Amino acid sequence: MTGIAVSEAAFELIGACAHALRFAVGAPLDRPYAKVELSTTNPAPALYRRLQVVSPPPTRDGEPWQSGLTLDDKPFEPSELSDRLAEVQIAEGTPSLDLPDPQWIVLDRWIAIPRQRATMEFSRSERGRQLLSVQYWHPLPEGVESVTKEVEFHGTYRMDFDHPPADDWIAVSFDAFWPPERDSADVLIPLGDCDENCPS
Repeated sequence: MTGIAVSEAAFELIGACAHALRFAVGAPLDRPYAKVELSTTNPAPALYRRLQVVSPPPTRDGEPWQSGLTLDDKPFEPSELSDRLAEVQIAEGTPSLDLPDPQWIVLDRWIAIPRQRATMEFSRSERGRQLLSVQYWHPLPEGVESVTKEVEFHGTYRMDFDHPPADDWIAVSFDAFWPPERDSADVLIPLGDCDENCPS
């Protein structure tokens, strides 16, 4: 498993099914344009982030969430070819996902990411399991296939959904899908099979 950058934090998908989301989060990443300075005299014991999961994913500027995504130079169809997610392209300037309709929110929790040093792997192949909602900074230098980064805060979670997702896809946000000009990316994930960590 490898991570993807979604803000100053990295998200690592472990599994997602109709019952729960399994994932890890690490922070902060050393973004070149927005570095996070941690206190060395009075270090925080944890970072807190609001996790919101929505199904079906919210619209995008009023249009379907897949607007701006293409595969083979054609509009991306979420119901097809989920094994080719690594090839899906996001058009430059594609707007963020909209605020969700409350009835489609399947999970809304604050999570504590403990101060716990860990390493996270980043690989270009990770795009094959999920999609970022917008074009976003990647910690991999050009031409490099994988890299390892150290994070000061890290946690692994299983979050059970409050009610069943209404679609085969979920959208995950650490900013509650707000504001529209947020400096973060949401994650679009096709639901898969249950595994040994599934609550069912």
